[in-house]
Amino acid sequence: MKSYNDLTNLGKLRRLHELACAAIKQYDLNDPQINFYAFATNLLFRVTTATGERFMLRLASPGWRTFEDLCSEAMWLQALARDTVVPVPRIIPARSGELVLPLNRPDIPNVWNATLMSWVPGRLLGKYLTLSNLTKMGALFASLHIHGAAWKPPAGFTTRRFEHWLSRGEENRIVGVADAELPTGQRVLLERIHEHVESVYASLNRSDLRVIHCDLWHDNIKLYRGVLYPLDFEDTVWGFRAHDIAMAMLDLLETVGEERYPALLAAFRRGYEANLPWPAEPIEPFQIGRLLWKINWMARFQPKHLSGMVERYVPVFEEYEQSGRVILPHEL
Repeated sequence: MKSYNDLTNLGKLRRLHELACAAIKQYDLNDPQINFYAFATNLLFRVTTATGERFMLRLASPGWRTFEDLCSEAMWLQALARDTVVPVPRIIPARSGELVLPLNRPDIPNVWNATLMSWVPGRLLGKYLTLSNLTKMGALFASLHIHGAAWKPPAGFTTRRFEHWLSRGEENRIVGVADAELPTGQRVLLERIHEHVESVYASLNRSDLRVIHCDLWHDNIKLYRGVLYPLDFEDTVWGFRAHDIAMAMLDLLETVGEERYPALLAAFRRGYEANLPWPAEPIEPFQIGRLLWKINWMARFQPKHLSGMVERYVPVFEEYEQSGRVILPHEL
């Protein structure tokens, strides 16, 4: 038998399909059929039973999120399904009662953690970014923030906090790093932006800390018959409302552009404030922190493009320092 690393991508997928088939046998399902759905960071399979029920089986890519992260996601989803009317995916326990199954076999390196959940209907919200839907999105965020503040997680839930622009153990390659090959002006600017963003995180009201989704951008939401269905809770973590909102609104800005963004942000805020007061902190510093994260990612994985990327974002950071506004680099 060929080594996994010597297989083509299709060969690897076939072998992982066998792993998924082994996983699904650990659930009480009526004659399940498993079909490849997507490989978007994680490997996803659509599972259909003899009675027509549909589920999603996710094999989490090794090294992406920890077993504790995925168990924390499952815990919160179970609590949201029990305590709220938010239409979140239902986690399906294995026959053993486990919410996350660590899977391994000799011919596949590393452990692939499997989670089975109910199928989420609808289409991605990114195709329907209207004022009405952004108002619904704001209300959805408020509902999750209300529950995330009141809920008392059980033992085993993550203690990780998102309270820096790097908060998942990523290596810092752009700030205070002697071997970062950047012109002096770029290096000084990044240092200054870093210090500013960190000071904003440090000044956050600690009583606002709660469980948050941390990645609820518009394409982690589906629209079905006028209702928003949130999904992809694998980044579940302790964090702050302003940060949670900022990440989603930065993705919105980058998708719709500067002209449409203010009206859609205002609609989101209306939906949020109908249920919960808006955070006291501005969201822009956290968006700038996310841009630092993107630059750091480039430094880690594509360093030859680092200087060009920083140069592209220099006007963005300078505009932010002057006006407090976040703009898009390509419009400068």
